[in-house]
Amino acid sequence: MEEYLQYWLILKRRWLPTSIVFLALLTLSIVRTLQETPIYQATGQLVLKKNATSSLTGVGNQLGQLERSLSGTPLGNEVAIMHSLPIAERTIKALRLSENPLVFLNNLEVKNIQGTDILELAYTDTDPTKAASIVNSIMKIYIENDINANRAQTKSARDFIAQQLPLRKAALQISERKLQYFKQRNRVLDLKAESTSSVGILTDLDRQVGTARSELASQTARLQSMQQLFGVSLQKAVIAGFVGESPAASSVLQQLQDTQQKIEIARLRLTDSHPTVINLKEQEVVLRKELQQRIEQSFIGQIGRLNQAKNAEDIVQLRPSGLQQGLLSNYANAEAERLSLQVRLKALNEIIQSYRQRANNLPQLELQQRQLEREIAATESSYQNLLARYQELQVAENLQVSNAVVIAPALVPGAPIKSRQYINLLQGLIGGLLLGGATAFILEKIDRTVKTTQSAKDLLGYTLLGSIPPFPNGNFIPEVIVKNQPDSPVSEAFRMLQTNLRFFNSDQSIKVIVVSSAVPKEGKSTVAANLAVSISQLGRKVLLVDADLRNPSQHKIWEIPNEVGLSNVLKSQSDLDRAVTEVMSNLQVLTAGEQNHNPAALLDSSQMAVFIAQVAQKYDFAIIDSPPLTVAADATILGKIANGILFVVRPGVADSNSVSLSKELLDKADQNVLGIAINGVKVSQQYSGYNMSDI
Repeated sequence: MEEYLQYWLILKRRWLPTSIVFLALLTLSIVRTLQETPIYQATGQLVLKKNATSSLTGVGNQLGQLERSLSGTPLGNEVAIMHSLPIAERTIKALRLSENPLVFLNNLEVKNIQGTDILELAYTDTDPTKAASIVNSIMKIYIENDINANRAQTKSARDFIAQQLPLRKAALQISERKLQYFKQRNRVLDLKAESTSSVGILTDLDRQVGTARSELASQTARLQSMQQLFGVSLQKAVIAGFVGESPAASSVLQQLQDTQQKIEIARLRLTDSHPTVINLKEQEVVLRKELQQRIEQSFIGQIGRLNQAKNAEDIVQLRPSGLQQGLLSNYANAEAERLSLQVRLKALNEIIQSYRQRANNLPQLELQQRQLEREIAATESSYQNLLARYQELQVAENLQVSNAVVIAPALVPGAPIKSRQYINLLQGLIGGLLLGGATAFILEKIDRTVKTTQSAKDLLGYTLLGSIPPFPNGNFIPEVIVKNQPDSPVSEAFRMLQTNLRFFNSDQSIKVIVVSSAVPKEGKSTVAANLAVSISQLGRKVLLVDADLRNPSQHKIWEIPNEVGLSNVLKSQSDLDRAVTEVMSNLQVLTAGEQNHNPAALLDSSQMAVFIAQVAQKYDFAIIDSPPLTVAADATILGKIANGILFVVRPGVADSNSVSLSKELLDKADQNVLGIAINGVKVSQQYSGYNMSDI
């Protein structure tokens, strides 16, 4: 709240320039309104509807953008198109106007009626007929442009599809050839039927394998029982039986047996190295070979080659055993059956392995076939869709279809619009307020003077002892108002000042104080005089000393002579009792006296220190009026020998730089500053800067 009060105080202080700027701008807007020629506004409306061409093409997004925006939302794209420079230039050219396109667009307003698909165009001009013609021309040009754009998009889509159709057809043919090659390479007719039949075939083959294995086991057991019955290899028995039935083999076998008998007889009487034995052995070898050849030439010669080394001896041993020819026949049949079963079982296993391998490959083949079929289906679907779109676009290209339809053509306005006059006045009013306020704040920023009590406190940082309101007879006329108007608010402020002066400095004895300020015209002399009166009214004996030897003023305030004063006392030209003038009860005034060429030297002398000591003994209170701090060093000289300094600040007179410099001088001189008194502060300024808790 205090911040807003500060703004109000700034405007109040700068009311004159603020009012001048505000009234000037408002006057200009009124003059402009009165001088302005009548302005007419023509309006027209068109509605945006669904584009049939877009639904036919289905290609790309550009043709469908308008359709997606038709949902009661603002059609920003279409508004921007109508308010574009090309549309403006075409309209100007069509109507043979001489206006600048930018000025033309400034007078044109296009907006979307909220919640609808309707666009409203409005054009303002001094000529009502011209305004209506421009609105109708813009709507016509927009519709023509939209038709051409739709046709161009349709043709572009058709050309694109025409280029894609051969490519899609070729891709379809390639996919069909891939499927055909796949079926030929993998001997595929119907994989589902083949998969179903393979299960039945494998089941039947497994059954045949089981039967063959059972029969093979039966034949093998039969052969083993025959072999155990005769104690010889059945193979050998077969060979022996063949030899018994073959005359040639039987003759050779008989000769071999005779030769073997001869060898045994000869060994009884001859050694193995005898020529007779050797000759018989050679005959035996020849006969063996001949018998082996006879056996190999038979239909079981392959069996004979299995044991070429011992066949002849086996035949010799087996032939006398008398094996029956029927038994050999049964053995041959059993062995042939067994061998046949082995061959059959091997063939069945190979067939089963082939079928199982084929069955294992069927899922992969089915997957490949489905992929090829999907590729064909997708390619064919794409081709058929493109073909259908192409035929539709051929029809759509010849249609003059637009997204917009005029629902309210612009009519020639019969009366000018008056809203522009109110807008001008409102602009002048608002602009005047803003510019006036800105002027006030700029002047406030430029002005470096101290304006409020708070700003003075912030700059100095000393205790605030009192705030003196402006005097009734004017701010710059010195007056002893406490004496002349003791019941006035100003007099009460001085009494509060002297009370606070004693209250806030109760811990030290104060008898002599120096009153000074930062710059002249802050009213320090008036404050000193009235403060002296307020203290004297308490019954205390007070001396008011005018130590401003450069520009004395106390004799003017009290209207007393200035021939003898402080300078005379310090020069020992007069004593204190003769120099003072009693102006009222308990109050005496010592004027500055005659002019001196070097006031600082006189005030900084030992005589001045003696004078202060004398005054402190004789009077209850002494107030010394000194020059401003930025003018001379007199105040700091006097402050050293007095009890302290009372600093007077007048907002609007003292600037922040001077106040800051004065504080720096006081701090460097290590002065005892008793506090500050704000002079000439209005009530509003006073309480904007501090409250009673600051006292």
